[in-house]
Amino acid sequence: MNLLHPIFHLHGYHIGSRIDIERILPSNLEDEDCDLLIDDLSEPPHFIERLAPVSTQFGKETVRGKNWTELMIKSLRALERLLAQITLSIHQLVQSKLGERGMVPFMSADLDADTLHRIIEMDYEIGENIYGRILDLFRSGVLAPTLTVPFQIILPLVEREDDVRLLIRMGLNFYWPLMMRYQRYVAKVHGEDLFVGTFWLPEAGYSSRVLAMLHEEFMAKCKEEKIAQAHLLLLLDHDQCVQHNGDALMKSWNVIPLDDKGRTLVSVVLRDRTFSEWVMYSNPSVKKLLDRTIAKADSDLNSKGIEYCWSHFDDLPALCYSPKTALNFEQKVVKLTELGYLPISPDVFVRRKLLERYGRAPNEPVHVRILERTARRDWHPANPNMGRWEGFLDGNVETRIVDENHPYFRRTPAGRKEEPGPQCWKIAFCRALRTCFDTVRGDYDKAGPGMLRVLAEMVPTGDRKIRRQNVERFLLAYSYVYWREHFLNFDLSEGDLNLHVLAPENLLYGLRGAELTDEQIVIAAVAAQAYYFALSSLESFATLWENMDQRAAYQCVVMACLAMINAIHVHHWMGRPEMAQKIVGVYREELIGFESAYTRYNLASFGVKPEEWKQAIKSEVPDCQLNMVERAARRLAARHLRDLGYKREFPKTDESLSTNVGHIWSAEVEQGNFIWENPLFYGTPES
Repeated sequence: MNLLHPIFHLHGYHIGSRIDIERILPSNLEDEDCDLLIDDLSEPPHFIERLAPVSTQFGKETVRGKNWTELMIKSLRALERLLAQITLSIHQLVQSKLGERGMVPFMSADLDADTLHRIIEMDYEIGENIYGRILDLFRSGVLAPTLTVPFQIILPLVEREDDVRLLIRMGLNFYWPLMMRYQRYVAKVHGEDLFVGTFWLPEAGYSSRVLAMLHEEFMAKCKEEKIAQAHLLLLLDHDQCVQHNGDALMKSWNVIPLDDKGRTLVSVVLRDRTFSEWVMYSNPSVKKLLDRTIAKADSDLNSKGIEYCWSHFDDLPALCYSPKTALNFEQKVVKLTELGYLPISPDVFVRRKLLERYGRAPNEPVHVRILERTARRDWHPANPNMGRWEGFLDGNVETRIVDENHPYFRRTPAGRKEEPGPQCWKIAFCRALRTCFDTVRGDYDKAGPGMLRVLAEMVPTGDRKIRRQNVERFLLAYSYVYWREHFLNFDLSEGDLNLHVLAPENLLYGLRGAELTDEQIVIAAVAAQAYYFALSSLESFATLWENMDQRAAYQCVVMACLAMINAIHVHHWMGRPEMAQKIVGVYREELIGFESAYTRYNLASFGVKPEEWKQAIKSEVPDCQLNMVERAARRLAARHLRDLGYKREFPKTDESLSTNVGHIWSAEVEQGNFIWENPLFYGTPES
């Protein structure tokens, strides 16, 4: 057996095609049957998705979807079949040739909560059980589950500690049943009781502040679940390290010390970004992979019995970049196993180093320092930061300037057209959505239109600490409603997940004799949903790409609009029209008036010229010249707010505004394996 272990990880994120929500909230609760409304609100939200047919070749299989989101969900179905085929090919080899007691996971995967929930919805639609088969891959040790937070939010960009901790707790709650089933397999088959929790920070967005909170929450969850031995593991890029001896770091067991004395350690597996991109785009042979990863110096590691690794992280869409990619992945895993190189998931490598089942080098674990506020896909790998998502050349300096242009090619009736790709839109876009988030969120202890204040007022006590704790309990418990179908797979009944139970059980926790009316439960549910929608509006995918007029950014605007629409309804139901009007004012200024953000946020001070701003926000669809943010906000306001008395502010004609957007050109159109029914924009002329 060779002592080099290829490590594979798959990252799957929610891809975004939402344009609206199915339900319309009532304008008042006086004429409503609140008991029935609570039952309706105990269902997960059902979103309307855009029609934009697309197909791809996944290995030997042609996959088709009514939009990109459905295409990726169906690609996961094809991936499940591929992983099952790989398992059949290597299962006996792993035991007979490599001496394992049973299957060792050859890959880990993080699948965000919305993606997993969307798989369940599709299973209902087509009568399959792909979700159940994916769970079986985790339960049988074929695939290792990975923890992450919902909504693909870059955590260092979240200002308040409360929100970061709540997102981490949501993630731990959601993935814990998967982790426990996998861990039971590891303990039973391989006799390894140490629980290693692999955590995927969205976009590998790192800060020491976030890591300290993550480790604290992870260990608290392990203590709550009575797990005696637990260890946290991160997946990052080696560009994020202060040390730059990349080859050595890539192959060793590395740890991040959380204190000066190095008593509290978090493991980290590092990948070489250029290597992963080479694998994704070039589909090299196994021989070329080994030639590039094994150096002459590695023979010394082998002779001393020191196990080492090399990591490759893939995004789910990358498996569709060419018809050969998925097949090449299968051939890589099988061939490497046949040659005696055991492919493993990151947790296997770290667990066995901790248990000393894998030979350690004298300097292991290697202590590394990670650069503050860095991410894995920044456009400036020599100086990684989060500027790509914020629109800055360097997001970590005090005096910020706008990022350089990133040109892209757009399809037009006249052919391919190069666009300059100014990034200034991201500065305004991020600030607008954060302003909307702050408005919906509010504060527990300060008067205002925010939903945290509304929920805190339902906790009948003068003790601020209890109010805050109970609201946090309820917001965490609301995840059982938001992703209900997922939790129903794990020993929970529909009765357990009904808001009739969850709202009083958590908002009134520890307060004897207190009760909530049905009307209060409805308000609490809509307020909690508003907070979740507001969080969802902060998804990193919206600002990952070059152009603003695209589906991911549109979805984030939709979620921000729906969050404020919920909050406006709450205040009208509570007889507080002045509070509702404050939210309407933010809605009109930040979203409908997005074009004026150039002046509002003084973009000239970042080096942005007026013509660059106009170029950045211009419409990329032929049937509407309004910028993408404005047309999404106008359309949703006209559909959801007119019945509350806002008919003059939001004309009914706005309901007919186009939901079409431009494509994500560089990633989804320039990649020739994606065949669009409409290559000119994302949508259909009829929509």
